[in-house]
Amino acid sequence: MFTAMPVELGQEIAGWLRDTERDVYRSALMSLAAQRKLRPVFVTRKSKVEQAQFMLDQLKLRLNEAIGENLLQVWLMKGHSDMLVNFLDGLGVPHDGRGGIDGEIPTELPADKVNAAVAGLLAAFPAGHVAVYLNLFQLQQLDGWPTITAAIEADPRLRFEAAA
Repeated sequence: MFTAMPVELGQEIAGWLRDTERDVYRSALMSLAAQRKLRPVFVTRKSKVEQAQFMLDQLKLRLNEAIGENLLQVWLMKGHSDMLVNFLDGLGVPHDGRGGIDGEIPTELPADKVNAAVAGLLAAFPAGHVAVYLNLFQLQQLDGWPTITAAIEADPRLRFEAAA
């Protein structure tokens, strides 16, 4: 997902992780450095801007997709749980009040509920944040949900491919 998202959004996410979830950020940096066979000190001596750029460059590699997905999950669950709750409420999906789903997600989501929930998100939250959430949400089911796919395809603000 980092490959196609706008640079500014990637920088915003990296900055939030660095400032708010320092242990997660540091652990991700060390993992990414180790994969490149770099000593941790090489990365930690870089400026904050250079560290973030290193992280974002590495997260664009297919080999690091799992790390990227994990970082996005942390960013969403800890930094934007209100958006997740809003969407799940709109779909009528039971949750824990913090964006975590209780039980199974229905295998089919009605288009009218999806469209209304997406419209509500776009009215209340930055489109880039909504795009990250919806695209990541789609990964929870093989091939995603057709109604969410249709909502993403209908609005260019929700498609990262358009920004690539």
